[in-house]
Amino acid sequence: MYKPKYFSLYELVPKKIYESVSIKEHDKLWFIFDERALITLDRLRERYGRATVNNWKQDGDLQLRGYRPPTASVGTKYSQHRYGRGFDSNFANASPDEIRSDIENHFTDETFEFITCIEMNITWLHFDTRNWNKNINCILKVYP
Repeated sequence: MYKPKYFSLYELVPKKIYESVSIKEHDKLWFIFDERALITLDRLRERYGRATVNNWKQDGDLQLRGYRPPTASVGTKYSQHRYGRGFDSNFANASPDEIRSDIENHFTDETFEFITCIEMNITWLHFDTRNWNKNINCILKVYP
């Protein structure tokens, strides 16, 4: 089981889910996530500095930028967030546009190895590890 070096579980799941599981069982929540997405999140953190996914534990209003349960009102029915394959984040040392450009221009770099899709024209970085062959089709760019 992969656990990120730079992210705690509460940063990646909604408050309701985090608090619904006993502390002894928190490790089971890691099963929600695609290992490739977690590895990528760490690699992005190493490349672009401190990152924010969810901040509800610091009394912020972000809690659905990692895993989204099927009952979440945000996102589409088949959102990669619902499968633990998608993350929305902001990074301290680069803007979302700079990161998207870096991904597009260096998609074979190890940092971006597992990224198959990015969303464009938004004020945060969305990446995911959906079932898409980027070696044939390049990175899938979605325009919400």
